[in-house]
Amino acid sequence: MLTLSVTPSRVAAVLHQAAITLAADGWDPYLRPMIAAVDRAAGFTKPGIDPAAEETTLQAWDTLGAHLGEQAVEGWERAPGRTTAEVCTALHAAAGGGTP
Repeated sequence: MLTLSVTPSRVAAVLHQAAITLAADGWDPYLRPMIAAVDRAAGFTKPGIDPAAEETTLQAWDTLGAHLGEQAVEGWERAPGRTTAEVCTALHAAAGGGTP
């Protein structure tokens, strides 16, 4: 059995990078959603390939959901009028602070 330990600083770095990516590439809740940006920032491509990246992305999703008070972030993200700035701010805040 493989035991993985993902540090809070790694999760924070992934959330910050996801925000930076969405700010640069543009955010769209259907084409470039927050969760996809988190996966990309963690280096997660598909289950079973890189267990550390998979665990990191799962913890980052949980951290983001806890910050938003949502089990799944899609509903929050797809709320009418949601902006890229709000999405990026939420990712940075979930990471534990403002823009790095």
